[in-house]
Amino acid sequence: MTIRDPRTSNRLRPLLPGPRASGGGEERGYLRSQVTKRSLVVGGHKTSVSLEDAFWIELRSIAHNLGVHLSQLVGSIDSEREHSNLSSAIRLFVFEYRNRASNGHELSPQAQAVLSGARRHLAAH
Repeated sequence: MTIRDPRTSNRLRPLLPGPRASGGGEERGYLRSQVTKRSLVVGGHKTSVSLEDAFWIELRSIAHNLGVHLSQLVGSIDSEREHSNLSSAIRLFVFEYRNRASNGHELSPQAQAVLSGARRHLAAH
């Protein structure tokens, strides 16, 4: 199984762009939303999600660190979501995982179920 390093993505764009012309001066430090539609196969079906670059990069990083394929992680997020669309569910998972797990706090039962589902899927293949 080969899992690509998320840092090698060809979709990386800086979140803080360089100078921008506006009224004769330069403006720095503004954040812009880079929502990009991305296609992937989840559970044998092609689907697409619209995510900001920061969430996409973090999602790929989480999958890489867990040793699971991105499609397995997204499939598990998809199966555990309750009401939101898939793109929103991914954002919420990434936010919780990076916020809680990286600080040593326990994840919510739903986030734990996502991780268990992704790992179960990996073990089955």
